[in-house]
Formats: sequence, C-alpha cells, structure tokens
Amino acid sequence: MAIAARSDLDTLSVRNSHWVRWSVPVVLILLVEIVSEDMGIANLCMVFSLVTVFSFCFSDPPDPRDFRDWNQNQALLSVVYALGLVGFVYGANVYSDTNFVDLVLGDESKETTLWWSMNGAFLTSAIFYGSWRIGLIQGGADVKALILVTLVFPSWAFVPDQMYPLVEDPLFRMPPSMVLFIWAAAAFLIAPPIIFIQNTARGNISSLSDLKMAWHATKRRISDLKEAPDSESYQSWILTEAIEKNGEMNPVDRIFPSRRLSNAHDRDKQFELLEELGLDSVWITTKHPFLVYLFLAILPMLLLGDPLSYLIR
Repeated sequence: MAIAARSDLDTLSVRNSHWVRWSVPVVLILLVEIVSEDMGIANLCMVFSLVTVFSFCFSDPPDPRDFRDWNQNQALLSVVYALGLVGFVYGANVYSDTNFVDLVLGDESKETTLWWSMNGAFLTSAIFYGSWRIGLIQGGADVKALILVTLVFPSWAFVPDQMYPLVEDPLFRMPPSMVLFIWAAAAFLIAPPIIFIQNTARGNISSLSDLKMAWHATKRRISDLKEAPDSESYQSWILTEAIEKNGEMNPVDRIFPSRRLSNAHDRDKQFELLEELGLDSVWITTKHPFLVYLFLAILPMLLLGDPLSYLIR
C-alpha cells in the first residue's frame, strides 16, 4: 500500500503488475492460514472466489466457447473460477443450515462462521468492483487496493485485536476493507476545512468568488507556475480561466477544472491571457489520489476498528 500510494502520488498511476505481484503472497498466506486452522475444503475454495473478483480488474473472463484456443493464463483463470464455484456450492451444502442468531452472536462453529464471512468478503469485493465499473469509484488503483485488502483481511478474525476499540465486543461490524474505505473517506472530508484555514491564513480570500474556491483550491503566482516542471504541473488543475463573454475576455474561477486546459500549450496560452487581464495569480487544485488516504486509513482501522459500530451499538 505504501509503494502504491507513493506511485499514485508521484505519477497518478499504479502499474497492474504491482497488484498482481503482491497478490501472490497474500493468497498463499491466506491459504496456509485456512489449512493450518483446518477450516475445511469449502473455506479453502472460497479464497479463489475472492481471487476471481480480483482477476476481473485486469482481464475479462475467458470465453468458454473458445476453450480450445485458451492460452495458459485463461486456462489458469478457468481453474480459479471453478474452485471458487466449488467453495459456494459445497459450502452451501454443508453450512446453509445455520442459526443466524448464533452466527451473529459468535456461537456457531468456526468453519460455519468463516464460510459466511467469506461470502461477505466476496460480496464486498463485488461491490467495490461494480462501483468502479459504473463510475461511483473513479480510481482503478483504489478498487484493486480495496479488493487486495479484502484478500488480506476477509473478516475481522484475521485482523489483530484493536488497541483502542471504539466499542468492546460489537454485535455487528462492517467488513475490514469497507471500514478502511470509510476511514479513508472521513480523512478525505477533513481536507477542505484544512485548505480553507490555510487560505485564510495566507490572505487568499478577498471576495465571494474567493470564498467558494478556498475550500478546495489554493492560489499560486502565474510566474511560479510557468517555471514549474511538467511533473508538478501534471499533478494540479488550473481553475482560473479567461473566457470570452459579450465580445470581451474576462477571468472566471471554476469549481471544476476545464477540459480545455488539458495540455501544457493550452495552459501557457491561458496564463498569457490572464496576465493581459491584470492577474498575477490563479486558483489551482492539487490532485489528491484517494489511494493515499486509503494508506493513511490503515492506522485508525487497526487501532480503533469500525466507526459505524459506535453508532449502532
């Protein structure tokens, strides 16, 4: 997570090979732990159901109609899918007759509890993947990280006891990866007040237009932006733009970045127009990869646990 967060912060991207490479030890450790605890064949196969969802992030499922032409990777994926299906079918046959009151209270057998927890982990992974595909979660790296965390911690049984739990022995907790997402979202929401305080301290707020911008952007001198390296310019959006209205050019502060400033040439041209209009500084917003917040959220998740358990205790 630290390596991925650093990569996303520096380049706004994380290579797929990073996630695939780290998934191998994660899956092996989970399999070894389930085998060592003698949790049964169904739970062992359920690990592959999580791997199945994770694989969808990188490739489409192989077409069974073309199985004669499958390459080695497609054949391996089909085996993973089959093992995951065995986990569902065999587990449903063995563990479906469950007293859900005992399950919630933790009085069911470890094997039964784990199988239902693995079903919850599968559903959680599917929600993350589906949210990415329909655009609710924008970053593919964020979703891959969350699903990989689900593989590391499919249930709270795999998470060390919290040092400072918000609730002792909660009846219900969200899955660990969902809790990580909640903590990251909470950290993401803290950013606007901090940015507003910084702008107030620097004297960047002098009008109503500045007031609407000060929550998510900061002011930079145009001369400094011109001299900034391309890598730094790539990590920010220019929100002040010169537009033509009624035959005259006027500066406008946008809440969202304009697609017209998508390359360095367009930005330099805008800087010249803004300087001609008498502006020496513009509003910019820095790109904050959500993956960085996910990395920072690991600490409160491990120390405090699920914040929602405090609300529904």
